[in-house]
Amino acid sequence: MRKLFALCIVLLVFLGVAVAQDDNDKKNNKSDSKDLVLKACGPKDHEVNYSAGTDKGEHPTPAPSVGKAMIYVLRATMMGNKVQTKLAVDGEWKGVNRGNNYFFFELAPGEHYVCSQAENRATLTIQVEAGKTYYLQQHIEMGIMKARNSVDIMPEDKAKEKLAKMHLATWQVKN
Repeated sequence: MRKLFALCIVLLVFLGVAVAQDDNDKKNNKSDSKDLVLKACGPKDHEVNYSAGTDKGEHPTPAPSVGKAMIYVLRATMMGNKVQTKLAVDGEWKGVNRGNNYFFFELAPGEHYVCSQAENRATLTIQVEAGKTYYLQQHIEMGIMKARNSVDIMPEDKAKEKLAKMHLATWQVKN
């Protein structure tokens, strides 16, 4: 009977922590309205699933083409190494990272809606200019029940320092 009571207490504590974490996520992502998530991530039925890998042999860092902006997406930590963090812009899935990986793509100038997804979806609105390079950082935070992710703009000097030590992300779309 005491063991059952102790188990119930432990479960209630974990449930309380999980609910508090979920409430925190809602407060921290209050700008993640359904409309913004739809603009950034696109409809759920258009989501792409990837099989992720790493290329330790190449380390490309191209500049943007004329009339475009270059976007680098960094996952600058080994925390949650195997947890995949996908990224979409304006509802179009661009790629996926794992720990200590990066990838890049170009965007037309203007306002864009970014979606970073692990077990949750985090959004960011970014205004890009032609000829410039932007660095987005995907963060992973381990939770009680699942990994959480967020995305933000990284300062160029810090990003270049981290990028020099990272590996190129590779992936294949799963059917």
